[in-house]
Amino acid sequence: MIHFLERPAVRALLAALAVAALLLLPFGIENYWLRVWTSVLMYVVVAQGLNIIVGFAGYHSFGNAAFFGIGAYTGAILLAADWPLALALAASIVVGAVLAAVLGWPLLRLRGHYFAIATVALNIALAELVLNMEPITGGAQGIAMPIPEGTPVELYRKVYLLMLAGAVASTVLVWWLTRSRFGYALRASKDSESGARAMGIDTTRVRVTGWMLSAAVTAYVGAVWAYWMNFIEVTGAFDIGISLKGYIMMLMGGMGSVLGPVLGAAFFETFATLIWSRFGAVHNLMLGVLVCVVVLFLPRGFAELLRRRRRRRRPAEPTGSAAAPAPPETVRSQT
Repeated sequence: MIHFLERPAVRALLAALAVAALLLLPFGIENYWLRVWTSVLMYVVVAQGLNIIVGFAGYHSFGNAAFFGIGAYTGAILLAADWPLALALAASIVVGAVLAAVLGWPLLRLRGHYFAIATVALNIALAELVLNMEPITGGAQGIAMPIPEGTPVELYRKVYLLMLAGAVASTVLVWWLTRSRFGYALRASKDSESGARAMGIDTTRVRVTGWMLSAAVTAYVGAVWAYWMNFIEVTGAFDIGISLKGYIMMLMGGMGSVLGPVLGAAFFETFATLIWSRFGAVHNLMLGVLVCVVVLFLPRGFAELLRRRRRRRRPAEPTGSAAAPAPPETVRSQT
């Protein structure tokens, strides 16, 4: 059974069935749970964006909410100017990626906790910048967008589908990183910068490109969130809690894996909703205990637990079996 499920065609079929089920979901549940699952999909994108820069590049970013906020304000400004939604979302992706490219060259030269602190400072600095650009951003008053056409139910379903598109696209992007030359280059620069340079990899360029991908998907979901809220202000758009929740979800699911952030976001957001509805007074306490338990007993997340079970079920290979195939050839031409 386990070998059957590991076949690429079977995995592709299961993934297609899962996406089809998620496409039908908003037409069969009540509005409350539709909002919950919309939030789940939003955090899938946030967690996958962090997965690229943390799990693959090895840079622990606690301030990716900066790109969420930039995407939200870019989308809100353009929607308020009567731009079509599709163009506003596309512009948010471009602005997020360009900002990461500009800031990545100096910031990605930092390592460890220095980079983590710098990303938090970046989030604060961009929030203050947006707050002081009142003629464009509305300042402390925020931005109100035109009310979308259609009923509230139609709006919720539309936002859900937009979030689902982002979740699928970001997950496919991470899957591509596990198999592409660029993804190997990104992980090589994480494991050993000197070794990666010896193979001809431009480590700075690879890391900046990785942060651009992370920023692009995060900015997209920020713009969709702004369209969903219909009104945004600085404290909500640049909430550092968005980055922290996404980081926790990525860790719980398993950073560096394809489905880890998906599992982490679905479990954490659903669990948080159920606990809040039943134990509101101790909601944060129970979530904190949950995180501690997962970190202590599953330090590599749910994805590692699944891998362990798969290895235990797989029969041992006979002695003298062929060695595993070597990774793709040097990424020199890619970088």
